[in-house]
Amino acid sequence: MQPYENLNAAISATQPGWLLAYLTVLVAANWGAVFFIAKRTDKGWRPRFEAIAIIVAFLLAGSFMDYLYAQFGYVRLLGLAHIVFWTPVYAWIFIHRKDYAATPYFAKFVVFYLVMAGISLFIDTIDVARYLLGETGSMI
Repeated sequence: MQPYENLNAAISATQPGWLLAYLTVLVAANWGAVFFIAKRTDKGWRPRFEAIAIIVAFLLAGSFMDYLYAQFGYVRLLGLAHIVFWTPVYAWIFIHRKDYAATPYFAKFVVFYLVMAGISLFIDTIDVARYLLGETGSMI
């Protein structure tokens, strides 16, 4: 049994305020995609698959992270969830970022998302590497 009921409780109870603020902005960067799920084209409204992919990857990573927390506790391996589910979406959007110039609000959102998710993926990669190199203890 983990010392906290769930991962959110562990994060809220143990992390400094600045990190909780960053995590709030990171969550907003992912959920912000909801505002861009549909795009207007000459043929009417169409789904914007990039936005859908961000939301789906966010939900899948959260579920996998909850699973990892239940199995291993509050350890550096939790970042694996972001690496597995966010990296493909991040790479796809990064590669196509210039294609969004015609839609200025979405283009600005993409920059915001890339910065916030990029910071997280950088930290997660370091954390998972540290875990694999032997730092398997709890971060609590």
